[in-house]
Amino acid sequence: MRNTKRRPKRDNKASEDYISRVLAELQSHPSKLATLHDNCQFYQQQQFLKKGFQRAIEHMQWVLAVDKDVNRICTQIMADDYIGIRLRKYPLLFKGIIQNQD
Repeated sequence: MRNTKRRPKRDNKASEDYISRVLAELQSHPSKLATLHDNCQFYQQQQFLKKGFQRAIEHMQWVLAVDKDVNRICTQIMADDYIGIRLRKYPLLFKGIIQNQD
């Protein structure tokens, strides 16, 4: 018989904090949108990616192509629609935007 205990849901608090720090950094330094675009290019060239991550990259590229306004891009990332949820699910897209202060 299988173990029927359910695992507790992961705490998304750390992920939400990270995304909010990334968005604050993007709003204070709009030039870091280039890093976001570079991340999309880098991960798109990887040979083996999960389909969900591939779709998230496509969605991020659509968001970046449609609008150059940082505030509207941040609003789209934080939206509770399909695209916003998909983008927040993969924090690797935002790698390198927040620099360590060490």
